[in-house]
Amino acid sequence: MKKIMFVVSISVLLASCQKELAAPVLHNPPESIVENGLIDFKEWEEFHLSKPGGDSRMNEDDSLLIQAVQEVFAGAVKVEGMADLEDPDFIMEVDAENGEHQKLLLWLREKGEESQVKKEDDSNAVYSLDGKLTERLRQLVGNDLE
Repeated sequence: MKKIMFVVSISVLLASCQKELAAPVLHNPPESIVENGLIDFKEWEEFHLSKPGGDSRMNEDDSLLIQAVQEVFAGAVKVEGMADLEDPDFIMEVDAENGEHQKLLLWLREKGEESQVKKEDDSNAVYSLDGKLTERLRQLVGNDLE
């Protein structure tokens, strides 16, 4: 009987650890989501991801996914200077709970490469996402990008 209880306990422990490794998500939006200047509000209601000139490819209002995407953008680093990039790969429209709206242009690179994101109406700054953040963003929205 003790062996069965031990095996069940270990199985439950391993299953919970594996779930945490598969999709770590913050339970509260990171404070720096607003502090780095990329997003103007913390309380996201939903976001839409689409290719330029196309219909929305991803409409998302799942709070856990939103928090995970917020975590990625909270890690963005502002790079001063003219943001003279080619046409973006994606356009992300973010809607706040209070009705505010913001549009981001996203250059999503390959796994492990540095990506860029900027506010649509700000030509003086671009934000950089390191290779790990690029990989995490691809994990979160990758299936909907293909």
